[in-house]
Amino acid sequence: MSFERDRVVVTGIGLVTAIGQDRKTTWTNLLAGKTGIEPVYAPRLGDAVIPLARVDLLQADMPRVERLILPAVNEAIADAGLVLPPIDCGIVVGSSRSYQREWELLMRHDSQSRLPRSDWLNLLPGNIARLVATQTKTQSIVLSPMAACATGNWAIAQAYEAIQMGKCTMAIAAAVDAPIVPLSIAGFQKLGAMARTGLYPFSREREGLVLGEGAAAIVMESESALRSRGCVSRCYGEILGFGLTNDAWHPTSPDPEHTQAERAIHTCLDRAGINAEDVGHINLHGTGTQLNDASEAKLAARIFPHAPHVSATKGATGHVLGATGMMEAAFCLMALREQVLPPCTGMRSPEFDLNFTHNACEVEHRIALNVSFGFGGQNAVVAFGRSKVPIT
Repeated sequence: MSFERDRVVVTGIGLVTAIGQDRKTTWTNLLAGKTGIEPVYAPRLGDAVIPLARVDLLQADMPRVERLILPAVNEAIADAGLVLPPIDCGIVVGSSRSYQREWELLMRHDSQSRLPRSDWLNLLPGNIARLVATQTKTQSIVLSPMAACATGNWAIAQAYEAIQMGKCTMAIAAAVDAPIVPLSIAGFQKLGAMARTGLYPFSREREGLVLGEGAAAIVMESESALRSRGCVSRCYGEILGFGLTNDAWHPTSPDPEHTQAERAIHTCLDRAGINAEDVGHINLHGTGTQLNDASEAKLAARIFPHAPHVSATKGATGHVLGATGMMEAAFCLMALREQVLPPCTGMRSPEFDLNFTHNACEVEHRIALNVSFGFGGQNAVVAFGRSKVPIT
């Protein structure tokens, strides 16, 4: 059976981040160069003071990841002008750590946990996607990818494929993580990857990553579905293609030859039908670790010698693990629509010869690339283009 391949556009965005609990506030603060990273006292970790990027949420009788994801999804739905229930709307919601916070609280019998121990069945990783599907009352495909820090771009790729293969006419792609918990912090400290004072991407002063939390969601629609519902909402951009590979090299370190990371980028470009020199803006992973930033900068310089504009935004939001790629996809899309690039928040003295965006600036560009890498050798790249779909 063959399907007519339809263009896929993004019509709605929702964000909950350490610099804003909605799309507009996050974008305004990002362009202003603000950061959500602040020193936090951690009594469970030897009374240390650790830089973290937290979201201020009121206490509620539900898991933290659910309090983060639902507002982001609801904002994206409202932004796209969708009417519930969207029966033929696929749901693709990913997370790296899922309900890890609640599992730790339950295992410690912590007073912060208001969940009974018998509720463990609702804390399985795929439950976040099920929750969003229940909330939206969709009757279409529901997926729950988990690919470490590449999860956000994975979710976009799966939603894009589902639409193009005719499994649904629209989809909500989202990702969430709340990794600011003792086990995650201790794990990254043990690896020597945690920063001591802040996140300084691609800088000589970089110390390591800073954990953050939050959620992001985008509404993706086929061009035909958009026209059939008479949508008058603004398109942020078009999904042009993606590339997904794995290094098969090491649990935490990238392949020093960058073979599969490079293949992911070229696969994305080929599927999108574009050349490397067509790319005007790249959002790099930019974790602030010695190894990631050096290898990523070398890769970008080799593939894109025409020096496209480069941004890295984890200095604003922190590293939100599985959700970070979805947040950065939203930033790429808003930058395309407004033709304004976000800065490399936290950058001090650049160590690499790339065309970094030091301050928010107006730059005319038509294609953006979002690059994510994850533990286990996960490489995920998505290309976005300025929308060619006229909205009336």
